[in-house]
Amino acid sequence: MGVTSPELMAEAFIGRFNERDEAGLLALYEPDALFTFDGQQKAVGTEQIKGALAGFLGSPFKLRGKYVMVHVAGATALCSLQWEMLEPEGWINSDGVSMEVLTRGADGLWRFAVDDATAGRRAEV
Repeated sequence: MGVTSPELMAEAFIGRFNERDEAGLLALYEPDALFTFDGQQKAVGTEQIKGALAGFLGSPFKLRGKYVMVHVAGATALCSLQWEMLEPEGWINSDGVSMEVLTRGADGLWRFAVDDATAGRRAEV
């Protein structure tokens, strides 16, 4: 699974997250993709990414957001998602800006190669 256009990844990710569709979320990643929420701990490959996302999927939070940037060059796309994590009552628990690298596979579908959930708003180290 993947998406047919990089512009569709935000909607696909948010939808699967809010539905708690773990398999659907993992299918949006390349088998050797990298995911990080904080830039320090890195999950590489779908098994590690599954573990990294487990806490989020086990929470009552909902996700909303939209792409603020999508740049495509051949079979690579650089995207940035402005997101908010919402409490069940609708209050914003946290927010951030991601930086993502998507690649188009041989099947023509786009998947995450790198998903850094807070890179666009993280303090410098």
